[in-house]
Amino acid sequence: MASLHHGAGFAAPAPRSLAMRRRLQVFVAVFGLGLLLGLGLDFMRSAVYTASAKLQIIPAPGLVAGAASSAATLTPVAPALQLEGEILRSRALVQQAVEQLSAQGLIKAGADDPVLAVQQLLSVRPVADSQLLQLQAQSPDAALVAPLVNTLVEVYRRAQSESGSLASNEKLDAAREEIRVIEARLADKRHAAESYRQQNHIVSSERDESQALARLKGLNTSLQQATDRQAVSEGKVQALEQAVARGARLPQARDNPTVAGLEARLSQAREDWRGMERQYTPQYLDMDPGARALKARIANLEQQLDAERSKSQQMALAEAREELASAKSTVQRLQQQLSGDRQEVQSASQQLGAYQVMQAEVHGLEQLLQTARQKLLALESSERARRPQLLVLEPAVTPAAPSSPAYWRDAGLVLAGALLLGFLAVWFVEFFNRSEAAAPVTTTVVIPPAMMGLPGQAGMPPQAVLPAAPERALLAGAPPRELQAGEVGQLLAAATPEHKPVLAALLCGLTVDELLALQLQHVDAKRGQLQVPGADARRLPLAAPLRAAWALNAGGAAELPLLQHASGRALQADEVHMIVAATAHDAQLDGADALTAEMLRHSYIAFLVRQGLRFSELGQLVGRLSSEALNALAPLAPASERRGIEDIEALLPPLRD
Repeated sequence: MASLHHGAGFAAPAPRSLAMRRRLQVFVAVFGLGLLLGLGLDFMRSAVYTASAKLQIIPAPGLVAGAASSAATLTPVAPALQLEGEILRSRALVQQAVEQLSAQGLIKAGADDPVLAVQQLLSVRPVADSQLLQLQAQSPDAALVAPLVNTLVEVYRRAQSESGSLASNEKLDAAREEIRVIEARLADKRHAAESYRQQNHIVSSERDESQALARLKGLNTSLQQATDRQAVSEGKVQALEQAVARGARLPQARDNPTVAGLEARLSQAREDWRGMERQYTPQYLDMDPGARALKARIANLEQQLDAERSKSQQMALAEAREELASAKSTVQRLQQQLSGDRQEVQSASQQLGAYQVMQAEVHGLEQLLQTARQKLLALESSERARRPQLLVLEPAVTPAAPSSPAYWRDAGLVLAGALLLGFLAVWFVEFFNRSEAAAPVTTTVVIPPAMMGLPGQAGMPPQAVLPAAPERALLAGAPPRELQAGEVGQLLAAATPEHKPVLAALLCGLTVDELLALQLQHVDAKRGQLQVPGADARRLPLAAPLRAAWALNAGGAAELPLLQHASGRALQADEVHMIVAATAHDAQLDGADALTAEMLRHSYIAFLVRQGLRFSELGQLVGRLSSEALNALAPLAPASERRGIEDIEALLPPLRD
């Protein structure tokens, strides 16, 4: 069995590293300590027992500020409930409850104030959307909480009943005193009003029944009527004067019988004259004595009618003027009478007004007295309603289990917190130790010549010392799989002669694109070098399988592909991946289904880094690498001093001649 021995090589599986053991120790120590302390504090807490009672309290009306003063208003408002809650927790009531519980042996006397201690155990709060109160007691003593709540409720009931009875008596006394005061005041007002009425001879409080006021009212009515007649007379006189001035006929002339007779005779004479004018000529009429007599009679009647009309107008005008003078005289006389009686009427009106005010005061006191009597009657008939009312909806019962703390829930939280604290401690320790580089652990791998698959390997050294696998994960995540030395030999041994140059090119650090771009002209057989084309052009040592591929086509054109099918057709990228997968399965490697071309290239890069090659010179052999890739490869580098390209092996052992 032949073997190889070199200063650097492939990683071999190693036992758990010191760093991993340190992380495990830190995690276990911090997790155990946190869990122990947390569970200790959790289960060392005292259990707290809770007992509560639901109460419906209706305070006495008028006892709470802001509540309705009416006895019929029994629904408590929010301030009333708050006040009753404060009364429940008041020191006076709690002290009575403590005395009763101490007599029963439930509360032991101590150096501290027991009343204050019990007050701290109690809490009172309104029940949401209701007019109920919840009285609650919390204590480590399970036998104390329920008796404490129920005893305090009974003490409150007695205290409120006593205070309600006292308040009821006070309200009754106040109502009776109010009635007595109102009755005395009413009697005084009635006496004063009656004396004033008799002194001023007031018959009634009605204004129409006063003689002075009635006389004043009649004078005002007569004056108004006289004033209206005066205005009518003045209008009549003015109309008659204008008619006389125009010579118009007055309506009053129709009522004069003399004027009416003259008008009838004149109308008949004119009718006769018109009949004669129709029968005779004017010359005959001038000579006929009868006609001349008729004409003279018509003229005479017209003169008499004008005289009678003028006389009738003068008489009508005189009557109108006389009527006007009479109306003016009446108005003046009434005005004089009103002026003389005005002072007397004013005094009577004032007296009547004062008397009416007294009567209004008497009426108001009578209504107030009636209201006070009704209030007293309501207080006397509703003694029970005036007392505070307490209804216990749910009495307190002795709790069977503590209400707090939740030991197991908190234990779960402690467990989660201890886990988190352990992980944080590990992170904290690794934060200060992350620059520490792990020393390479070497192991010996014996490679038999049959596994190398290459002739002429018998003269190689017996052993190859290879560095172990990295001790911690890369910063960029899990690294690609790295083939061990035996796996590389096993892979090449299982490859066909046509496929072996393809695998060799990948194991020399070429990418798939660079592999497909290789041509015959890129091989320098004399110098034993391979010129890699592309953006990352570089020169590499010529591997034996690549030299053999070049030798098969050495007589061809320089532009022919270096790696091609037997038919001369160039390879494709998917064919390269197929060759890697098929060879891995033929070699029966572990994880053959996941082996890729990138893993072969990564295995070569890791081989260079493990030898201590400077990262600044790594690109000369494998092309440009990103900073993230370099950071991921850094854990593979040994802690020893870095070396140059001339000081390392540039080819994997199975690829050398």
